[in-house]
Amino acid sequence: MAQSEFDDFCRFAFAFLDDRGTRYLVVGGLAVMVVGEPRTTADADAVVFVSTVEAEDLILQAADAGFEVRKDVERQRLASTGTIRLRRGLFQIDLITASLPFEEAASRRASVHELFGRRLPFPSPEDLILFKVLAGRDKDMLDAEGVARRHGDRLDMSYLERTLRPICELAEDMGPWNRLQRVLDVVRG
Repeated sequence: MAQSEFDDFCRFAFAFLDDRGTRYLVVGGLAVMVVGEPRTTADADAVVFVSTVEAEDLILQAADAGFEVRKDVERQRLASTGTIRLRRGLFQIDLITASLPFEEAASRRASVHELFGRRLPFPSPEDLILFKVLAGRDKDMLDAEGVARRHGDRLDMSYLERTLRPICELAEDMGPWNRLQRVLDVVRG
């Protein structure tokens, strides 16, 4: 895979969202590269702030824009997981529909960075850590630890804890809270 091919895909994918006026926040590996520690990724991820109807429209518009989309599959994915996967050639972008007040707050706290010759919104270090501990996969935890190492004592620990605790309590799942404490141990030494 040539890096320029992935860069071209990302320019295409984010232009698609921008051209439609879709509000989004870049998360996943691309955000880790910008906000955390350098690593490689072969896909893009974004939280999109759209209604269900707007998400269904994105599926239709993506097919018209040149993404390889199986509309029935993506409608089912949207209904069952709240996500849409848009593929073009070797690459894909996963669009995660926002569903938590935390995601709205993360959007408001976002900063813009230039990547792929485009100005893209990225989460704050704290919000990226929260996205990662909520996902909870092994690679997400490594990413969260990398963000914590990079930003260290500049992290707003109070924000992290007061934002995550109500999410865990509402879900009746303290797993993300425990994962956050492990990540913060990296900073605390």
